[in-house]
Amino acid sequence: MMDKKEALKLLETEYISKILGFCYLKTNSKEDSEDLAQDITMEVLKTILSGKEIINLNALVWSISNHTFFKWLRSKKSNTTAYLTELFPSVDNIEDDYIYHEQRNVLYREISLLSKKYREAVVLHYFNGMSCDNIALLQGKSVGTIKWWLFDARKFIKEGLKSMREYGERSYNPGDLNLSCQGMPGASLEPMKCAERKSAQNILLSAYKKPVTIEELCIELGISAPYIEDEVKYLVDNQLMKEVSVDKYQTDFVILPGQNVEVSDKIYKACFPEYYVEIIKVINHNKSQLISKKFNLANMSWERLLWVYIHIITDLSLCKYKREECKIITFSNTPNRPNGGKWIALGFEDHKHSANTHFEWKEYLPFDGPVHKSDNDYAQGFFHYWSGLDSSIFFEIPGGVFALCRDIIQGGLDIEKLDEKQKYLFSFAIEKELFIKTETGFKLNYYYIAREEFRMIESIADGFYEIAKRYYDLAYEIVRKEFLDGVPKSIKWQMGNFLSNYLNTFVTCSLYEAVNSGSISKPDEHNKAWLSLFASEP
Repeated sequence: MMDKKEALKLLETEYISKILGFCYLKTNSKEDSEDLAQDITMEVLKTILSGKEIINLNALVWSISNHTFFKWLRSKKSNTTAYLTELFPSVDNIEDDYIYHEQRNVLYREISLLSKKYREAVVLHYFNGMSCDNIALLQGKSVGTIKWWLFDARKFIKEGLKSMREYGERSYNPGDLNLSCQGMPGASLEPMKCAERKSAQNILLSAYKKPVTIEELCIELGISAPYIEDEVKYLVDNQLMKEVSVDKYQTDFVILPGQNVEVSDKIYKACFPEYYVEIIKVINHNKSQLISKKFNLANMSWERLLWVYIHIITDLSLCKYKREECKIITFSNTPNRPNGGKWIALGFEDHKHSANTHFEWKEYLPFDGPVHKSDNDYAQGFFHYWSGLDSSIFFEIPGGVFALCRDIIQGGLDIEKLDEKQKYLFSFAIEKELFIKTETGFKLNYYYIAREEFRMIESIADGFYEIAKRYYDLAYEIVRKEFLDGVPKSIKWQMGNFLSNYLNTFVTCSLYEAVNSGSISKPDEHNKAWLSLFASEP
């Protein structure tokens, strides 16, 4: 039994808004809905204050709401005959017609929320008149199982008919889920293509924290079961969800708040400008080597080269830290997927940032960095907000373009003597401004380094690692405290790969410090896409 104080609190905090929504649905008029909601609320309030025993407040509110609405309908009868004849076949007994119409709709709603086995049993038995024996033969189940399904279905429907069932927030305020992956996508760009639809995104979001049933997903999204079932089957088949127990499903990859500037801001405040001072000291110590011709084939200025060297040296030292300290899953241990891919998915849900966040450097946040293009083409880079571009430009470039550019850079190919296929590939290099045409010929517009020289940069990063590690330790502890509890136990094995992604903030913040100190070049229209891109030999 619910005491009076608890019932009054629930009425105020939960049910007044539900009552108003119920009234607007019935009247489709703001003025009428407010008047009717006030009448219903007063009736509920009087019942609570009367001291009447309240076992189920939800059922009480639902009952009073319907009863009060019927009274309101009768009072409006003489003035609304023309309106009501459009809804009901008879105006002689409006209340009876309405009750039938309303109960039928609620019944259909409740049946639509049943999962497939229950829904089919109900339709076959109660709508098609089929016996339990015949349903059992058709479904390949025992008669006892069919009777049990019908019993459970009736119980679920009865609860819905007696209560003011409320759809979940995602039915009217769906979330946005952006999907990426580590590893090699499938033949049809799985897993990214698997969650393009809003319905799939919100199923994955709803089933992230804990396993859910089809019925629970239906109520949360406000979508009938047949459509939810198709989406869930597709997501399970593509290994984005798992059936963790009978008829219960859970998302099978990590979902984090998208572009969580707050966490990056905490890292910035804890580690900068000290980290930047250390990395720029190491880079400047090796300046004479790093600016020399064999390290600088594009003949870039030192200020332009810093866009790349800050990225490369931080990324190389972070890769070592992630392997040794973050328990990441290597590519060789990454699961093979049904459609030829080898990946671990990562989701980012839209996230509203705090108004008190240090925003000055947010424009330097990378979209996906580092983004890799491997195999015969070997390149990677960050993409920045202010460039107006994202990493899709990277993957729009056909395979073979970076390899062709490498052969041209190394002197193995003459641009004036390319065959038709090579000309086709080189046209993309020009279109995307990997090469720029000048009065003296084509000029390389991104950073390229040969294998031997790259090994020397790796040795610089190795020497920097022990200095950098104390900052990475501090930052990773910040990330773990922020997200560890929010990752479901079943997918904590994937956690290191994605929590460690937040350490890429070290590139972002270092670029911000470099800009503030005036030691880095300003982007222009010809290089803004490729400032932090570098390519090398595989």
